[in-house]
Amino acid sequence: LQSQIDNLDSTTVTDIDGNTYDYLTYGDQDWTVENAEMVTYRDGTPIPQVTEYDEWAALTTGAWCYYENDETKGKLYNWYAVMGIHDAIETTPNKEFAPEGWHVPSDAEWTTLEEHLIANGYNYDDTTTENKIAKAMASTTGWNSSTNEGAVGNDQSLNNSSGFNAFPVGGRLFDGSFPPDGEDGLFWSSTQYGSSYLRYYILNFNSNYLYTEENNDFEELKRNGLSVRFVRDGNDLNDFVGSWVLNTRTQDGIELTDSSYLCSKGNEMYTFEENMTFDFIGHHSNVAGDCEINTSDVYSGTYAIESNLISVTYEGENESASYEIINNQLIFTTDSDRVSIYDKN
Repeated sequence: LQSQIDNLDSTTVTDIDGNTYDYLTYGDQDWTVENAEMVTYRDGTPIPQVTEYDEWAALTTGAWCYYENDETKGKLYNWYAVMGIHDAIETTPNKEFAPEGWHVPSDAEWTTLEEHLIANGYNYDDTTTENKIAKAMASTTGWNSSTNEGAVGNDQSLNNSSGFNAFPVGGRLFDGSFPPDGEDGLFWSSTQYGSSYLRYYILNFNSNYLYTEENNDFEELKRNGLSVRFVRDGNDLNDFVGSWVLNTRTQDGIELTDSSYLCSKGNEMYTFEENMTFDFIGHHSNVAGDCEINTSDVYSGTYAIESNLISVTYEGENESASYEIINNQLIFTTDSDRVSIYDKN
């Protein structure tokens, strides 16, 4: 077990408060393998510590706490802190939570980690299909006992072959209370699906897999306190430059089937240039059902890179969407839960 961990490429990153975190490389990703500990945003703005139950339950801005308000235990952060929402003024720019060059992992990045661990033999039974990676991700101490085969709490000495080292810190509920420790390791993702739900990831003492939950109690979930890990920013200018052709478009997780989308598939294209300009060519279906370029859907603009995302501007308007490259695909996500996936042409 130790030799498997030693073979992983490990080094450190330091946050604004001087806390140092080990990180490991999993495939094309670098992940911190210790939980966030900072009490300030990247620019030095304090993140308030909130201990009182009623005050925590009323939060609409970022805050942190120790589990059970015990300084010997890990720090937990509400969703507002993770998103950098530090005051109640909607027009105020959000702060950056993660250290420079790093970010809170998205849902897609958690999925990439999961797929990497499965494919590289980190299932408890050494298979390379299905999700049985919980033991490989969990710490070797602190979990409740379980008799379930392959569960995190069953023979904890066999845990943590991946070096991810997730402790069962537990969490803080939206009402300010603390569920029992030893049961769960709970981690935020940065992904928000419109105004419907947030997503976070769970390792449970009685389970053998990493799983996610989507919670429709949207406002309540934002006040939950969970642990946080970081992923290194992965994309730069050279990653985006080139042409990208539409492969798939979904709305609320369901692939679209309208004629305009079917015509655009394989034809709609973004071309990003090194001088930070881009061109977009859209397509539509004509009356006869043939695909042809719609000149009103051809436009040019500029783009900017921030962390591993790009934002585009055309005709003086900012696109209300984010673009990121995951697994060599350009992922375009709008505020209305529409996701378009482009392949490099």
